[in-house]
Amino acid sequence: MRRCYLRFAEGTATSAFLVNINVLGAYVELDVMLPLGQPLRCAFRLPGSERELELEAEVAWNNPRQQHPVHSLPPGFGISFRNLSPEARGAIVALVAGYETGLR
Repeated sequence: MRRCYLRFAEGTATSAFLVNINVLGAYVELDVMLPLGQPLRCAFRLPGSERELELEAEVAWNNPRQQHPVHSLPPGFGISFRNLSPEARGAIVALVAGYETGLR
């Protein structure tokens, strides 16, 4: 889990947690559900670095709090990344590879 900051077009922002990430998108833990298709920017620091990635995204699906959860995901939503630069794509690939190496 990694803290992230969500920035919206109207200038507001909130902090949340990234639970899962890959080059297609991420799962964001947050109790507030956002409208499908809402554009946002997701910013987070790379592990072991002061460097921050800030990526264009949009809300792809919602997972509200459920009375009887059927899976282990906390309430939140999936975001799809948009217009990833080669540099951002490489940083995410390296982040995922580092995590997978730690699991072995």
